[in-house]
Amino acid sequence: MMKAMHMWSWLFVLVTAVMSFCASSAEQEQSILGEIYVTVKHQKTNRVIAEANLSLSDREGKTYTLKTDSKGQVSFTALAAGLYDLTVTKTGFNNVVQNSIRVINNRVSTVEISMPETDSMEVITITSSKSNVTSGEPVSTTYMDREALRSAIGGGSDVMRALDGLPGLVSTGEFASFSVRGRGPRDNLIYVDNMPFDKIVHFDASLGETEDVDGGGRFSIFAPNLIQSAEFSPGGWGAAYGGKAGSLLKLDVVSGGKTPTASFRLDVAGYEVGYEGPSGIADNTSIVFNARHLDFGEFFDTIDEKDIGEPVLSDILFKSVTEIDSENTIEFLALFSPEEYTRDLEHVVESPDFEDVEVAFNEQDSTLVGLTWLTLLGSESELSSNIYYRTSDKSSSQGEAYPDLVPLDTPYQDIPVRRDILMIDEEETEIGLRLDLTTFNAIGEINMGLEVRDYDLSFDTVLDDDWIQFTYDQDDFRPSPEQKYIVLMPEFINSSYDITATSIAGYVEQTYRWHEYQINAGVRYDRDDLSEQDLLSPRFNFAWTPSITSQYTFSTGIFYQAPRFLDRASDPENEDLENEKITHVSVGGNWLLTKEYNLLVELYYQDLDKLVVDSARTDGLLSNNGEGDSYGMDAVLTRYFTDDWSGQFTYSYNESTRDDNDGEGEYDADNHRPHVVTLALSWEINQNWKIGARWKYYTGEPDDDFIINENVLGDGNPLRYSQEYFTNNTERKDNFHQLNVRVDYFKTWGPVNIIAFVDVLNVLATSTDGEEEFNNITGEYKSEDGEVIPWLGLKFETSW
Repeated sequence: MMKAMHMWSWLFVLVTAVMSFCASSAEQEQSILGEIYVTVKHQKTNRVIAEANLSLSDREGKTYTLKTDSKGQVSFTALAAGLYDLTVTKTGFNNVVQNSIRVINNRVSTVEISMPETDSMEVITITSSKSNVTSGEPVSTTYMDREALRSAIGGGSDVMRALDGLPGLVSTGEFASFSVRGRGPRDNLIYVDNMPFDKIVHFDASLGETEDVDGGGRFSIFAPNLIQSAEFSPGGWGAAYGGKAGSLLKLDVVSGGKTPTASFRLDVAGYEVGYEGPSGIADNTSIVFNARHLDFGEFFDTIDEKDIGEPVLSDILFKSVTEIDSENTIEFLALFSPEEYTRDLEHVVESPDFEDVEVAFNEQDSTLVGLTWLTLLGSESELSSNIYYRTSDKSSSQGEAYPDLVPLDTPYQDIPVRRDILMIDEEETEIGLRLDLTTFNAIGEINMGLEVRDYDLSFDTVLDDDWIQFTYDQDDFRPSPEQKYIVLMPEFINSSYDITATSIAGYVEQTYRWHEYQINAGVRYDRDDLSEQDLLSPRFNFAWTPSITSQYTFSTGIFYQAPRFLDRASDPENEDLENEKITHVSVGGNWLLTKEYNLLVELYYQDLDKLVVDSARTDGLLSNNGEGDSYGMDAVLTRYFTDDWSGQFTYSYNESTRDDNDGEGEYDADNHRPHVVTLALSWEINQNWKIGARWKYYTGEPDDDFIINENVLGDGNPLRYSQEYFTNNTERKDNFHQLNVRVDYFKTWGPVNIIAFVDVLNVLATSTDGEEEFNNITGEYKSEDGEVIPWLGLKFETSW
């Protein structure tokens, strides 16, 4: 409680300072007009649409109308700063609406509209986010644009947290990663500018507490406003993508606009500088540059969380877009994301009752450099070519302190400690090529592609000496049942994995449309050199659109998921691990109930085979003996933005079980949450202020039952307790609810735009994950207190 009060006091000071500054800036605002530059394209062929009708309305009801030129472009000039709604119409196409386009003084705001074709006499009006979803995809496929990501409730300064509320997605807010439909956070397939890149989250722990190792990472590598769009599918996507099966997330990095814009942003833990606009070198080239540095050590000290440690991260992004001509565009992307985490003796002594005596030092450098060439071929075809280079160099070290063996007033420097007991080095280098061709034949659209990935991997795990662990499963190896702890030994833990391999994938997918019906049928072939497997993945999607207000989809297919590199490296025998096999079936419906309300419902079933499972904590041996299933339902009721407010209600039901085929039978999957409910409301008070709130209720995750053993080292040795698990996920952690509140503010002060937000996660300080920690020194088992997490950002930007 004292921590929460301290945090609220600190937050009040920051909010007061920001709002006072913003209020004073209003007196100095000048009237410098802005512009909206719109490009309208055909959703299917990506060609521009001439003579499209555009209607732009401001918040006072004033309307401007224009038509696109022969290049599909049009500019609305001399616009006052504020928020505008755009409606685009064209005979033979469905109408498209994009709400809340922000006009900024002295800047050109660029908007691209994708219009879906219709052969119906009736025309439906859809949002731009819906028009960007590929036709024929399952109804659960969702698109979020830059503004939705930037101002998402609970997103703070993290793009990944902004995905909260998507169908089937579960995010507690404590981690930037997420789980989908009972699968784990590392089961999600992620592409950045159409290049595979799974290192998008900082502090994805390989060593440490179970909560951190299983959590999947704390902070996204992308600063706010750097992602132009996110397309998410919880299952049933087409043949173009494979390798993981939990969900598909495609992120497109923002491109530079037509106006030079520089920015500086202050965060609770650091700062960020950026530029987007013309390159200044070539007229046909725009660039985006962004660099940020966050040091959470001082932030944790401020909110009285001194025992956490000192996470430090940096992110540097550069992207250029060059329009060679009307048919060829080249994009260059470079990402560099170093991080470092230190937890030493000064943090151990701040831990209440020495409940966490871990000392650790982890560092990682991740790099992605890629080139994309987009080519329009003929009147309808399109070729996308990606070549990229990716590296990741990660070192993790874990040790243990013994503060209870010395008097309480001992300086922390003199506390006994074993450093670097367990160390893992992970080096990954990948060179990849991806080609995607879209063209048309006699029966419709056909997509085909090729993906080549060359790996150079080097992993080393070193246990310095025997290490006693006081948390274990009753089936873990012990010389005698009377020994109430386990011992990690170098001969069973140490491993080395060095390999080079090349994986090749190809796919073809045919689309056929007939009246209100559409069929997407495809197949994917993967040659996994690491597993020495040849894999075929048929995919099938069927869509029926009986009216302009309803659509039904059916999806099925086989999806393979490759074992993690770290899993292969943890034991020499793991090199023979095979791909997990997931058979997916889903059926869904989407109904436009009224002009404002839309309902989406999807039922799904997944059969899981050859799952990678472990057998004991005392070695790194894994097998493909696991199997299971997952089924459930996702429902989303959306209230589109009208009358200054929007809302969303989501409900997800899931049943997910596993069987390791070890004689112990079925059990609930680790990420199984039967019920997930979220409710979000957002209100645009005026062109300067926006406020929103999201409430979440989750069923608790499964948990193991256990007993606590006393004095396990025996008389004459330090007093230690042990935690012995004797069941697998038979219990369940407490259910929890969470309330997040966000306030956004925008104001122009002369040539400077001021953008501020306050995003408070877990306002009620409820326990967000039901985690409980065992203290082997005291034998206590305590629930973690809920924490209020305030994110505050203050950004200054200017255009010229």
